[in-house]
Amino acid sequence: MTKIESHVNDPTTIFFWEIDEVIVIASCTFLGIMIGRMFSLLLLGFFLSYILKRIKRKSAEGVMMHFLYWHGFLKLRGCPPSYMREFVS
Repeated sequence: MTKIESHVNDPTTIFFWEIDEVIVIASCTFLGIMIGRMFSLLLLGFFLSYILKRIKRKSAEGVMMHFLYWHGFLKLRGCPPSYMREFVS
């Protein structure tokens, strides 16, 4: 009999953070190293990661993709550009 894992579709994690939260912490830390304020921006990264986790917990599953599309950071195939708010037929 084949054992089927129950956590195949779980998001990628590092320790107990999901990968998008780790990216926020790492980018804040990298920026802090570049400008010479590593500790303060590391704390800011942890705070922003906490805020991101709360937003993801309260919202629907694809809320971050919708946010990135709406503000022009993500282009979706088959969808008009996000800056087009009204269509004339």
